[in-house]
Amino acid sequence: MVQFQHWGLGKMRPALPSPRLTADIYETLDGDGYVIEIPLAGRRPEEILIDATSKSLTVATKPQQDQAQSDRRYIQREQPLEPMSRLFEFPVEIDTDQVRATLANGILKIEAPKAAVGRRRLIRVEPSA
Repeated sequence: MVQFQHWGLGKMRPALPSPRLTADIYETLDGDGYVIEIPLAGRRPEEILIDATSKSLTVATKPQQDQAQSDRRYIQREQPLEPMSRLFEFPVEIDTDQVRATLANGILKIEAPKAAVGRRRLIRVEPSA
């Protein structure tokens, strides 16, 4: 069943799907970890929560409405105001103590190194004595 939203001037349009955190996820060049990049324009660090386990990360947003914005009479509003979250699962364990996150230019960047047990490493063969 299609839901509709009122769109001003008596017009109706189909309701948009619930907003979802979109992301680019890639492995680091050295293969020692993963990077998740999530566009979060207009969000402040205190509005973002990251919960890490050895196999996954959950990113959640809890937007806080500014008083200046609450006085506006919007014609159209497309920036999501409701809380959103997304679970990211990894194929190997990550080191939760070393996960780092930064927010710059509207992009949340999360660096999640692989746990020592999950990392690939080269073993040098030593000559026997």
